[in-house]
Amino acid sequence: MVVGEIMTIKQVPLELKNFWIEEAKKHDRSMNKEVLRVLEEERSRRESMQPKRKNIDKIMAAARHLQSIPITDHRSIEELLYGEDGLPQ
Repeated sequence: MVVGEIMTIKQVPLELKNFWIEEAKKHDRSMNKEVLRVLEEERSRRESMQPKRKNIDKIMAAARHLQSIPITDHRSIEELLYGEDGLPQ
């Protein structure tokens, strides 16, 4: 088992430290293991968000492309979607 370097977190507010102490007790872990578990969960959550971010980038690129297309029909959206009788076309 390879163990990483020691990391020290400084100036942790007492309220936050007490919270993690209680969380560790609830889950029968050391405070260190509890904080590592939460950090791992957060890393997984952020990694799972990456594809969504790429999708947003693709959507924004498509929107920019659509904005660059010249408008050839100057009717309003209502005129395009609805006939003179008010019903969808």
